[in-house]
Amino acid sequence: MNGNDNELMTLLKKYFERKWEVEYDSSNAWFIVYLKQCKNNDNVTYENVLTRTAEYGNKYMKNCPILSIILQILFKDIDNKCLQEKNLFNDLWLTITNDGLKSIIEYSKYIASEMINELINEKQSILFQALREYYRQELFRLFQQNNIADNENLCDLALDNIVEYGWIDGIKAIEDTIAPKKFEMLLDSILLSFNGTYFILNYELAIY
Repeated sequence: MNGNDNELMTLLKKYFERKWEVEYDSSNAWFIVYLKQCKNNDNVTYENVLTRTAEYGNKYMKNCPILSIILQILFKDIDNKCLQEKNLFNDLWLTITNDGLKSIIEYSKYIASEMINELINEKQSILFQALREYYRQELFRLFQQNNIADNENLCDLALDNIVEYGWIDGIKAIEDTIAPKKFEMLLDSILLSFNGTYFILNYELAIY
């Protein structure tokens, strides 16, 4: 990089850092606290993610920047080369957003075993909170789409289970609390909305 490129990169990094603070400080303060902790305690990883964001913009942000940023920090061994030459991050994203928190064990080569145990077993781990944010948006939409009332914190009950076990196994937590027809409609919506082929194959395996 020449001097102008370095200056531009510095400005872009400051821009995205400020953008995260403005967007999430009031709605997801825990996320900003985590970023600051990472910046202080693991600055190399933080800078790598921030620089990648400055270079590529929203390319790796998917539809939930909070979850994407946290995954990039936690799975720091999935570096730029892996991102550009392989579908590793895409596969990780697809797996964890379909199958939930416990599915990270499938990517144990890219994260310390101690960290995996902490993320899976700690109820309010940083990844649990990030996944909750991701699934919350989608679950509320599905409830509205299928005219399911959020009575007695029904959505929260489903949400916590979906975070841990993914859509298919997690949604079963509310199967007995709503009419069978509504549950069938909800399940159909999930199968159609989120990588239908992936879900149909896994759902068929689960019922046999």
